[in-house]
Amino acid sequence: MKAITVEASQQQWHRELAKRSKQAVEYIPLSQALGRVLAQDLIAQSDMPPFRKSPYDGFVIPYVANQQRFKVIGLIGAGEVFEGPVAHGEAVRIMTGAPIPADCDTMIMQERCEFDGTYITVRGDIVRGDNIVPQGEECSIGETIIKAGTYLDAGVIAVAVGLGYATVPVYEPLKIVVLTSGREILPVGEPLTAGKIYNSNLYMLTNLLKEHSFHEVTTHHVSDDPAVLTEEIALVSKLSKAADVIISTGGVSVGLFDSMPAIYEALGARELYNRVLMRPGAASYGGLIERGAGQYTLCFGLSGNPTAAYNGFHLLVLPILRHCQGYGRSELMSISLPLGAPIHKKNPFDRYVQGVITYTAEGAVFMPNRVFTSSALLGLAQANGLTKLEQGVNNYEVGDKVPVMLLKYHN
Repeated sequence: MKAITVEASQQQWHRELAKRSKQAVEYIPLSQALGRVLAQDLIAQSDMPPFRKSPYDGFVIPYVANQQRFKVIGLIGAGEVFEGPVAHGEAVRIMTGAPIPADCDTMIMQERCEFDGTYITVRGDIVRGDNIVPQGEECSIGETIIKAGTYLDAGVIAVAVGLGYATVPVYEPLKIVVLTSGREILPVGEPLTAGKIYNSNLYMLTNLLKEHSFHEVTTHHVSDDPAVLTEEIALVSKLSKAADVIISTGGVSVGLFDSMPAIYEALGARELYNRVLMRPGAASYGGLIERGAGQYTLCFGLSGNPTAAYNGFHLLVLPILRHCQGYGRSELMSISLPLGAPIHKKNPFDRYVQGVITYTAEGAVFMPNRVFTSSALLGLAQANGLTKLEQGVNNYEVGDKVPVMLLKYHN
């Protein structure tokens, strides 16, 4: 068997994909851009802000030393421009965000002014140049503001709109096929009979993909029945023709009815590894179907056990999906946190443990799930972090610092 560590699997994928063509680019309206990946840099088309402006409501003046009283000659609302000259001893009332007249160099907040309808009298010292937001304070025309590879979230989209972009170039979405397998699998909603389980992995994988903005997903269930293997291969082959990625769960080990390795071989996949030195999830597969002209179909076989499949998705699959989708940074964020409970477990390989990032009076801690075996399911409902226990280190105590990969941001 070709056994490989998680880190080595990522390195091998990057080497193999060095000649892969980038995803095609399409232009879409910003109203449809949430969750997409920017394909080209966005450049400032003007200074930001494009004019000097007032940060507050108040009055603007040409500065005059030792003068506290000014005649108000006009009003500027946001979006308006005051065209007339402003002489020394005069002021213009101004609203937040409005452009400052060319003759004015100082802004006074209205809370410091007594206004009788014609004149203002300013309390306290007036500092020349106060409260003026300069043109180009945030950026100058021609600067790169948002780099290619950026995930387009609400904040990024708001900036793109502020820069004047109505449409943006994004990478076309990956087309993904998700395969579940096993004769023991039942669709949810059917009566649960002896020896059967519901197809929770189907919902887990398709929704994990959606959570990470991969929406072009087709699904199929492989029965693992040797009598219909030829038909299954033909159907999966047809589905794979237009797929960038195939992700399967189950049927990838060495059992009598594990059919996925045979299916991947029949599809023409070149095996990169068929075992990963991690627990849970050692039974994992990676392969590549070369389509020519820089086009590939990536094949990922994950364990059929829920915890193992969940971990394998985040450790083996998701970083490579992000890389192929054009993300500037493909790895997930990881932070160092103290353990909130001890873990005593033999680790002949690196072990990955799900848990909950929670908060105490002393700060954030990582509380490992009580059950973290390969087949555990219920812990998925609360896990928002994943820690790595190093190979050969069998005892971790409360307070020991561990690296924690962030899995969710809404818990």
